Amino acid sequence: EGIAAFLGTKKVLLVMSIQLQVKSKYDDYILVLTPWRAYVLPVMLPVRVHSSFSFLEVREMTVREPSLVVIETDAASYAFRFMCFDDLEQVVIHVTMSLKKVFPDSSPGTLLKNSPPNLYERIRQITDSLEEEMLQSSPGPCGGFSETYAALCDYNGFAFREEIQWDVDNIYHSQDCREFNLLDFSHLESRDVALSVAALSFNLWFTKLSCKDFRLNQEISEQLLYMLSKSVTLEELVLENSGLKADFAQRMAQALSNHPDSVLHTINLAGNQLEDRGIVAFSRLVEKSPKGLQSLSLARTMLSAKAGMSTLCKALTDNKAIGSSLRHLDLSGNPGTLAGDDISNLQTLLRQCHSLSHLSLAGTDCPLDAVSTHTGRAAAPAGSSSTRLVSLPQQLFGALVRGCHTSLVHLDLSKNVYSHKRVKTISPDVKEFFSQACALQHVSLAGTKLPADAVRALLQGLADNSHVSDLRLDLSNCELRSAGAQVIQDLIPDASSISDLDLSDNGFDPDMVTLVLAIGRSKSIRHVSLGKNFNIKSKEGLLDVLHRIVQLTQEEDCPLQSLSVAESRLKLGTNVLLSALGSNTSLVALDISGNAMGDTGAKMLAKALQINTKLRTVVWDRNNTTAHGLLEVAQALERNYTLKSMPLPMSDVAQAYRSSPERTEEAVHKLQSCLTRNQLRRTLPAQTFRLQQGILTTSSEQMVNEICLSVQKHVDILSACSGREAEADILRAEEAIRNANLSISILPLLYEAGNTPYQNGKLQHKLECLTEEASQTCGREIQAIMQAALDTAHSLCPAVVQKSGVRDQLVNAMSERIYLQDHLNLSTVLDQMVTDVFSKLNEIKLSVTAAVADCIVDAVLGDLTVAQCKLAESLPKLGLDLPTLLPDPAEDDAAAPARGRNPSDL
Repeated sequence: EGIAAFLGTKKVLLVMSIQLQVKSKYDDYILVLTPWRAYVLPVMLPVRVHSSFSFLEVREMTVREPSLVVIETDAASYAFRFMCFDDLEQVVIHVTMSLKKVFPDSSPGTLLKNSPPNLYERIRQITDSLEEEMLQSSPGPCGGFSETYAALCDYNGFAFREEIQWDVDNIYHSQDCREFNLLDFSHLESRDVALSVAALSFNLWFTKLSCKDFRLNQEISEQLLYMLSKSVTLEELVLENSGLKADFAQRMAQALSNHPDSVLHTINLAGNQLEDRGIVAFSRLVEKSPKGLQSLSLARTMLSAKAGMSTLCKALTDNKAIGSSLRHLDLSGNPGTLAGDDISNLQTLLRQCHSLSHLSLAGTDCPLDAVSTHTGRAAAPAGSSSTRLVSLPQQLFGALVRGCHTSLVHLDLSKNVYSHKRVKTISPDVKEFFSQACALQHVSLAGTKLPADAVRALLQGLADNSHVSDLRLDLSNCELRSAGAQVIQDLIPDASSISDLDLSDNGFDPDMVTLVLAIGRSKSIRHVSLGKNFNIKSKEGLLDVLHRIVQLTQEEDCPLQSLSVAESRLKLGTNVLLSALGSNTSLVALDISGNAMGDTGAKMLAKALQINTKLRTVVWDRNNTTAHGLLEVAQALERNYTLKSMPLPMSDVAQAYRSSPERTEEAVHKLQSCLTRNQLRRTLPAQTFRLQQGILTTSSEQMVNEICLSVQKHVDILSACSGREAEADILRAEEAIRNANLSISILPLLYEAGNTPYQNGKLQHKLECLTEEASQTCGREIQAIMQAALDTAHSLCPAVVQKSGVRDQLVNAMSERIYLQDHLNLSTVLDQMVTDVFSKLNEIKLSVTAAVADCIVDAVLGDLTVAQCKLAESLPKLGLDLPTLLPDPAEDDAAAPARGRNPSDL
């Protein structure tokens, strides 16, 4: 009782009487073993500790006699005499097997030194047997991390943090997570974080350690370095923006160079002030690494051009393993490191890296046309059979062509310069690289001032490329202006590999009309960003551009699915785009943030959302929207069942909250609840299909009515004139108008026919039979699972299962769980399956009837157009002037450009 009270919460595993050698004699003591420590207590009350040692301090154990063992620790030597050999055996085995838990790849028997062969062999057999059992059984959650952590806490005399143990044993383990993230424990004291890192040193579960935007102090850094010098499973190390200095990089290089068994292949030290001193030391490690690296990020590490960057690139080049192993290289955010025209070390590296998939040189002032020289072979003069070595010019893109054009997926050259000199000609390497690239998915030249001819070479290369598709090309803020706009207009329709194009902030303002028309001719672009290109002085010019964009999104074969006009300060001009959303059938994503459209724009957005069924994402922050506007949009979302994503407009919400907190909270709550409802909903309500049908019918009716009115004007004027020259044309026109009106009147009936529940009863019955069959099959599967669980339990612990009533208890417990699961999930899933089928059937019905309606409307419009043309030809013969038929210029400014200004537009 005294021992238990004295040790408190520490778990006591073994208590025995022993004799401890003190000087030249043996005195009686009590030996107490806890999971990770031995306590030697005098045989007296009150209980006190004579001495203690952690098992992690043990260097070796020597069994000198059947009852005598000497344990050597870092601090002292203990000679214990036991009552019998069994007691000695228990202690030795407990210590060795405890250490096996901390060092899973170690062999416990190696601790036994200089023991008599017979005693050594007996203990060794037992430890080997136990070790075999440990290897076959699970070491505990996440490779026994918590055991190691507990041992280290005991060794260092620190409190054991149950939060760390719980997170690892439950969250990490249940998610099968192999990444140990220090941010999960950043709220704890640094010594607790340091111990958790130390516990990874011999852990065989975790393969990645990450930390971002969390300052690592000296205590944690020391344990990181120790862990790097010991771990044989750590493959990835991410310490981004962690406040590390040059000395850490130096010591890290030393630790890894002395650890040949390290499997580390991914290193991210971005955002740390490593400077040249640290990078040079790190480069020596990279140069000598026999396995090379797969990923290296040294972005924003304060490199200089000559010492840091040059040394690093040379070290990477000199390591022959790098050429086939390096896949990710990020040197971005180191201004001036590649500013010189001589970047030969980098180009040599790129020529050798045939597996590189991700390259970022953003913000390094790298001149994209910089030319270096490399040694090549040229033909000797005529009459000679030898070749001669020459210096051949090499450009950055040329190095990419000769190195990684088959593997490169992501290329970021943003925030650089094309050339430090006046550009006269563009290297053919630009076109060659973009025509030969095989795997490109993302190219960014944003913030790099590009000459128009460089854009031409890029687009011509992509137009010739048959390997790449679904490419995201970022040319934002490249100062392309009119010359660049002209190049894009000429070549973008043929660059079919581009699916995502960012042209924002390029000074295209006066060229936007023709640019939008050119984008409309592309059959591959699904997303386009045009923001910050609307600084157009005349109101009419701005409206014309906006209507061209509307026209582009409303074309039947338009592939465009996503549009961004962010940060364009369109103000009320945004209403032109919003008013067209009602009949939009292509856009699924729209970004109108940063346009200062106010509550008027919010009202237009609210109206559009009530009838639009195609949009899935809308971004609309920074629009000077008050609580009133936010609430209008939120109320509109209550009637919209298809919008899935609307990022909270944080800027406007914060501003609105200051003046109207209650209404703003109401709007935010409503927005979030409606979006959550839509994200969970798998089927659309019937009114959504009726809404889609109504929009299609109304838009078709409007088109036909407009041209009917125009033809009727021609007929009225010609009928008022004497003569029979145009009589036949008038009759044909009147017939075309009658057919058109009839066709429009039957469109609703056509859609109604598409909604007729033809054989719905049979389908419902068939689906119910399938559902019942699936339910029965699931039931049989559940019974098989229950039986397997019972059989396993019986085989593993028969003594328990065979007890009276235990089997029945197991069956009842499983049955209760199954009932709850089935009641909550399985029946709902099966019912949902039936609902999904009918929802999909409704979509198909709408699509089929829409196709028939479109054909009818196309035929009607064709007849009306022919009739109008015939009548127009007759007008001059009767001395009438065509302009008298044009509509009065009294239309609304926002609507005028959308209508035709002459018959050919119709």
